[in-house]
Amino acid sequence: MVTPTTTFKLKGPMFDAPAQLSLGLAEAVNRGLLDLATIEGANKVKEQLYPGHGRITGNLRNHIGASIVRDYVAQVDAGEARYGENLIYSSWVEGISNRNKKSTFKGYGMFKSAYDDINNNPQLYEDYIGDALVEAFD
Repeated sequence: MVTPTTTFKLKGPMFDAPAQLSLGLAEAVNRGLLDLATIEGANKVKEQLYPGHGRITGNLRNHIGASIVRDYVAQVDAGEARYGENLIYSSWVEGISNRNKKSTFKGYGMFKSAYDDINNNPQLYEDYIGDALVEAFD
């Protein structure tokens, strides 16, 4: 079963292991990524869940969260990182379940929308990760 997950990855020479080991770079970038994923990712997904639009009991909204799954990778999901698996109906509400293909309900695409908002705004990376790097090097 496909589950809704959004992942952010950073690549490049600055993030190679030998260069960053002594600088605490990984910790700073991970903190910035977690802030970015939580504030701009998870919160945007939650904002799209309101009564009449994916929110009935608030259970799905309460399971949305962000976490660092490994260095330089943050994930916004519906409970997988914190509870071991996403809520079973989260893929249905997102619109990526096989059942959505056969139904008139095509989903709300909250995770995709939040991912697109972040991915189309590179300034956010500078704001969150840049600030964390500046604090780490002070």
